[in-house]
Amino acid sequence: MRNRTTATPYPLPPIPYPLPPIPKPMFLRFVLAWLVGTVAAHLLAPSLLALGSAIGGLLLLGLLGRDAPRMRHGAILGLALVLGALRYSAGLPNFGPSHIVTLADQGELVVAGVVAEAPRQNATSQRLILTVEAVQTAAGNQAAEGRVLVVLPSYPAYSYGQRLRVRGALSQPRAAEREGEFDYRAYLAHRNIFVIMAEPSETRLLTGSSGNPALAALLRLREYCRSILLRTLPEPQAALAVGIMLGIRSTIPEAVANAFAATGTSHILVISGWHFSLVAGVLAGLATSLRLKGIQALVLTLGVMWGYALFAGASAAVLRAATMASLATIGKASKRERDPWRLLGASCWFLCLANPHTLWDLGFQLSALAIVSLFAFSSPIDTWLAARRPFTWPGMAPVRASLTATLAVQVLTLPLIAYHFGNLSLIAPLANILIVPLLPFVMAASALTLLGGVMWLPLGQLIAPCAWLPLTAMSAGVMLLASPRWAALQVPPFPLWLLLSYYGLVAVAVWWSGRSVER
Repeated sequence: MRNRTTATPYPLPPIPYPLPPIPKPMFLRFVLAWLVGTVAAHLLAPSLLALGSAIGGLLLLGLLGRDAPRMRHGAILGLALVLGALRYSAGLPNFGPSHIVTLADQGELVVAGVVAEAPRQNATSQRLILTVEAVQTAAGNQAAEGRVLVVLPSYPAYSYGQRLRVRGALSQPRAAEREGEFDYRAYLAHRNIFVIMAEPSETRLLTGSSGNPALAALLRLREYCRSILLRTLPEPQAALAVGIMLGIRSTIPEAVANAFAATGTSHILVISGWHFSLVAGVLAGLATSLRLKGIQALVLTLGVMWGYALFAGASAAVLRAATMASLATIGKASKRERDPWRLLGASCWFLCLANPHTLWDLGFQLSALAIVSLFAFSSPIDTWLAARRPFTWPGMAPVRASLTATLAVQVLTLPLIAYHFGNLSLIAPLANILIVPLLPFVMAASALTLLGGVMWLPLGQLIAPCAWLPLTAMSAGVMLLASPRWAALQVPPFPLWLLLSYYGLVAVAVWWSGRSVER
């Protein structure tokens, strides 16, 4: 599915000189081997017996090679690869006779279960994940397990933890029909969902509730905050504030979302490391004002950041950003050197250890590739720009810095975006220079409006004009920049092997550049 509403591409600059070498500590190699093992397990489906045997052999090799560094390192990396494959294989579902997938395409039935996540709503429908408890078929009632994606009308709205009884037919998700097309079946499979019930003929709310009470309370607070912003700000400013602050993009008007995509600024609407860096900065100032030191300031910062991550929906990209920001905060508190490569590697490894299917989350892929691209290419791009007009003029340093980040990020993310969405924004460098600097003002003013509205709604409405101004500047600027027909172009579909070839060539170029620098 090629949809321009979520793409965030920028043009790619020429880089006519060697790239800086990427550091090669053993930990990063371990993480990379683990991720490769995860992907290999998905493609090859090895048995647990084969993986266990491989672990035993690698442990023996490591013991035999304890006096041979290369053999020992090879055994460690091989062990990381096999452990990654084992973690992925051990988490695969067991399609036993009671699994809900066995009832797909068998006519109408009744499913009872618990809403496992916060439903995703838009103007016409809501999609919720139901963890199945029991099924009623023509043969009678029976216990069942698994997860079902249920598509319902927007109203009445349901919430996390509620128990529902739905009547309808189960079907398998649609698979991709050609190369490069969005594979909805594979996307849902990585979320442990293998069947869908679209438009049930009957939906009944059952008594009782389940789920995590703390998470349920947090999601209720999130919905309450959303209602406060919608009551204090007009549209589309309210929808933008909800998307930027709470991570809920479903209420953003389609025209506005398309404009952000066309200008390559959709990343503003996705909670990322930039948002967490702003939160961490505010918390550092708050800790100083409260005279908190050491462990107290660390606990405050980590508690608020992870609360915000859960509050914002806890997607893979949000968790990656929160994990990396947390590791950076811990490194700063312990006064140890903060290597950004190690921080990125550790955050990706923690997330994939908790849920190996995170690797197939497009938001996570774009987020991680953006950080890698920024680390690897910002320095040469900045050097190249600094030697050219108008960036040599006085006062152009901030503009150059913004453009450098914009261009560097796209070296690795642009091909992936083009592959999935077929969208290429030509206006993106200018748009990011003009729009991204508004984000801190938008977040600060929206937070004050929200806080005032929570305390007393008229107070929030009184503060709201302070948020309306930067939100209006952002939305109007994006709409204006997206208005030219040439602002964004559609890229023809291309095969996966071409995408992988590009990344292979970039990896070879970085490796060769590193060798040149070492010489």
